[in-house]
Amino acid sequence: MTTHVPHGRALLERHFTASGLVMNRHRELLLLQHRKLGVWLYPGGHIERTETPDQAVLREIDEETGIRATLIGKTDARLADPDADVTVLRRPYQVLCEFIDDTREPHYHIDLVYLCVTAARACPVQRKNERAHFFTYEQTSGLRMFPNFRRLVHRLFRDKAAWRLVNEEVIT
Repeated sequence: MTTHVPHGRALLERHFTASGLVMNRHRELLLLQHRKLGVWLYPGGHIERTETPDQAVLREIDEETGIRATLIGKTDARLADPDADVTVLRRPYQVLCEFIDDTREPHYHIDLVYLCVTAARACPVQRKNERAHFFTYEQTSGLRMFPNFRRLVHRLFRDKAAWRLVNEEVIT
């Protein structure tokens, strides 16, 4: 299968980003309203040069919403090698390549989307994005979202394995 790239976009820069689908045991998902776009999305952002995607997603969630989250999902710890300084990172739930129509510098985001869990049901008062809240599946139906993001949210709420991970995780 080939991917159609509109003429002129093939040479655009790709920026690596990490985003988090932050869930709690009440079957709620943390979303925030993007200031510029006016749509509801998951928290996330660019991966800094000195951090792993795992570190970046947790930092972005904390910075944007004040929520302390934990990554959940698969890893294969047998591949770690402390003597060679090899660690195993979490596998993303999804990887998306998203065109960013920035008027100054259009580019793509290679977005590593992770599953995360928190014990919280509300964001702290002090946070970067005042429009960050937890939503049930039913509450997401009235939110303005990109069509592909709405499909991802619907898929997540139907994903029994993902919610089982939420319920099995020890949350401190």
